[in-house]
Amino acid sequence: MQSPTPRNPALASASDDRVLLLKEVDFKWLMAGQGWWIDTTRLHNDPLYASQLLDLVESTTLPALKDCAEQLRAQVSACH
Repeated sequence: MQSPTPRNPALASASDDRVLLLKEVDFKWLMAGQGWWIDTTRLHNDPLYASQLLDLVESTTLPALKDCAEQLRAQVSACH
């Protein structure tokens, strides 16, 4: 029996980055559908702005947007 091949950390990181990018795109479009436009540069560079946007989601009833925001909030918390 062969032991599992260890994951390449660089590939795992690239995969995580792609998943995060897709979540950000989903978040941006879902927010636009609510009339809330996102400045992606500020989203990446201004933690207060990011937190305020994620807090806006509490006033919506869209499950997809709430789920997306929850996952992004976890990522933002992990990065800061």
